[in-house]
Amino acid sequence: MRMRPCAMKEDGRLRTASSVRRTLSRLSMCRLVRTVRDMTDLFSKIYCAIVFLLLCETNTYSLVSHICTASTRTSADMEYSSTPADGSMSIFEEMENRLSSLERRLRAVEHPVWQISLREEDWEVCAEGPCKCVPEMKSVSCWRYNLMDLPPTQLVPANVLRLDLGSNRLSALHRDTFMNMTQLHHLDLSSNLIEHLAPRLFLSLHSIANVRLSNNLLKEMQRSQFFGLRNLRILDLSSNKLRTLPEDLFLSNGHLALLDLSSNRISLLPPGAFRGLGNLDELLLGKNRLVGLPVSIFRDITKLRRLALEENRLKELPNGVFQDLTSLKELNMRNNRLMELPKGLFLTLAQLEILEISSNRISRIDARAFHDMIALRELRLGHNHIKYLPPGLFNNSISLERLILYGNRIEILVRGVFRGLFNLTSLFLQSNRLRILQSGVFEDTPNLRKLQLESNDLSFLPAGSMDAVSTIQQVRLSQNPWHCDCRASYVASWLRKRFASFANLTNPVQIQRVLIMTGNWSIWEFGAGAICRGPGILGGQSLLRLTFHELCEGQWASMKGIIPRLPLDVIAPSVTPQAARKDTIFV
Repeated sequence: MRMRPCAMKEDGRLRTASSVRRTLSRLSMCRLVRTVRDMTDLFSKIYCAIVFLLLCETNTYSLVSHICTASTRTSADMEYSSTPADGSMSIFEEMENRLSSLERRLRAVEHPVWQISLREEDWEVCAEGPCKCVPEMKSVSCWRYNLMDLPPTQLVPANVLRLDLGSNRLSALHRDTFMNMTQLHHLDLSSNLIEHLAPRLFLSLHSIANVRLSNNLLKEMQRSQFFGLRNLRILDLSSNKLRTLPEDLFLSNGHLALLDLSSNRISLLPPGAFRGLGNLDELLLGKNRLVGLPVSIFRDITKLRRLALEENRLKELPNGVFQDLTSLKELNMRNNRLMELPKGLFLTLAQLEILEISSNRISRIDARAFHDMIALRELRLGHNHIKYLPPGLFNNSISLERLILYGNRIEILVRGVFRGLFNLTSLFLQSNRLRILQSGVFEDTPNLRKLQLESNDLSFLPAGSMDAVSTIQQVRLSQNPWHCDCRASYVASWLRKRFASFANLTNPVQIQRVLIMTGNWSIWEFGAGAICRGPGILGGQSLLRLTFHELCEGQWASMKGIIPRLPLDVIAPSVTPQAARKDTIFV
């Protein structure tokens, strides 16, 4: 008997779309055309015609034509030839996706609807339903009720202000679910299984300000999805399966302040995706699959203050992409694939305060990359491939307080590299390849309070290199190959002075006694982690605890066969020449 994929059931209802899909997977497109043509039932014919039109949209139309003209081929040959040479989606995969979309729409049409009342007194009846009603707050909550459908016995007054349907198992909503709820202010549909939103689902929500749709299964948005929601201020679409957005999706949402699109699968954004969002304050696009951005993508959101683009696949950004974001305060591009920071990329970001570009592949920074960012307070460049900081890079960074450069490949810091950083308080340089710090390198950072230099290749610090940061509160020097010969006497002397100031001690003998009595120095971070790599028996000892004799006369001198003199720049005024004996304590 001839198969009719769109035949009617005896009760007059259509077969399920999954049944149609299973049937169509065994039919060629030409047979579908013939089946529709030969149908006698008008309703079934219209239904299958809609299916056919859906399959014939865009590039699928040419594939259909090609198959239908090759009527002499076998069914297997037709299926093989329907796969495009470029490896894109085959016609049958396209049919599967479109039928799945149609099935989601049909479920929304057939989904049950609860009762909506226009009478004020029906709040008492509302409380009799399965959901929780609070008449005083005009709120209805069905949160975590394990609902697969809207409860048909639940009456909801039309003047409800807050409606919570979060954390259920809803897969679809009828387009009349929120009919006449013109005063609704807060709507929570998060943490459900919603795959499709009816085009007019939110049409009645003239007063809605907050819509949460996070953690669902949404794959697409209709262009008119949020049309008319002129009071919408917060829209959360995070943690769905969106691949892109249609142009002008938010054209009538001019008061939107927060738009969360993070944790989706967005790989492409059209230039007009955010058109109309003139009052947007925060845009979250992190944890998607973006590989690039149109140069005009942010043109209409001139009041944006926070932009999150972290954990995407951005390799480069076109100059001018941020040119209209003159109000931006925070920009996060962590964990992308950026390889350089060219001149002019941040040209107009004069109000930016926090720039996060850690965990990229940046190896080149133009000397004027941050030239116009005079308000920048925190710059995060950790875990990149930076080997060299060009002179003048921070000349205009007069507001910078925190500079994060850990996890790079920097080997040398020359004098003047931090010029302009007068207000810098925290500098993170750990886990680089630092082996040379020129004397005077910190002269331009007199307000430095925290310096992290652990996990580098430092064997000593040149005399005078730390003198400019006399009020520093924390220095971390662990996991460096400190070579404890006489060249290390400067850093040992400097560390003792800082410890003496911290412990409020002035007597050298007292300082040495406290150093011996104190355990692992967990209460103090002023270089306590500096452990000698050598030479000889000094290996494994704390640099902070070593005396001048041990550094400049003992092991080192015996290995060199010389009798070194005490450097004048490490002698404290309180230490006399007669005190320079084996148990000499210097600060």
